[in-house]
Amino acid sequence: MRNGLIRIAGFVVLLFSLAGCLEISTIVSVKPDGTGTVSEQMLMSKSSFSGMVLADGDKKGQSGQLPGKEAFEKKSLGMGEGVHFVSVRPIVKKTQSGYEALYSFRDINLLQVNSGPDNAVSADSTSGEQSPKKNRQSVRFSLKEGSPSRLVIVMDQEKKASLSNSPDAAKPQQNAEQLKMAISIMKQFLKGMRVFMAVDVNGSILSTNATYRKEKRITLMDVDFDKLLAKPKQFASFAALGSDPSSEEMQKILKKIPGIKLETQKEVNVSFK
Repeated sequence: MRNGLIRIAGFVVLLFSLAGCLEISTIVSVKPDGTGTVSEQMLMSKSSFSGMVLADGDKKGQSGQLPGKEAFEKKSLGMGEGVHFVSVRPIVKKTQSGYEALYSFRDINLLQVNSGPDNAVSADSTSGEQSPKKNRQSVRFSLKEGSPSRLVIVMDQEKKASLSNSPDAAKPQQNAEQLKMAISIMKQFLKGMRVFMAVDVNGSILSTNATYRKEKRITLMDVDFDKLLAKPKQFASFAALGSDPSSEEMQKILKKIPGIKLETQKEVNVSFK
């Protein structure tokens, strides 16, 4: 999930086009029989939303309109076999506009959910063909139905290449002034950005090794960039971790950084009925 956060922070080009606060929330709700829903919510500043051009099927896209049904149906194809688009509703708040889309799935074992910030439907979703394929930043699931049912949430299945093998590995680390400048730039373009992902269990949880659990909700990611970037030194210590830190090492650092919750375990086990 550390790689997921770095990927999020790298979406500066995307944020240039959005030019405003962006909130993305993904909640997977699962029943003991493996069926359930995925709720995706996307909110941005009204000025940014009104400037977006979102295509509506074969019709010409118009600024400030929700994506059409076809865009969400194509999005569902990349989420796994048996995933279907159910509905979408507009959301209008005092300073933000956006939407909440609902998808249903018949077998969570076939579901994959993108954990990156590009998981919302955009103009690109309405063109080209999409098909289910393995996503480097996806969260996958394995459920054995029974009494109780046992769910395994698998984080970032595809093994990442070691950072030591990358061309950037030989570059010197940023000094204090460079870090200060980088944080200043990130604050400008990541202002108001928040990414949230959780799994809601429709039943009683008997046991789990999840790091962040509150009642029936297991939080996998909750990153508030305003709070995160308010502590440059703590953020730098997180970014300085090696290519494959242990879960214990990551949690030790994360506890010192406000505004961030990341599930650091590769597999989260949940027993419920």
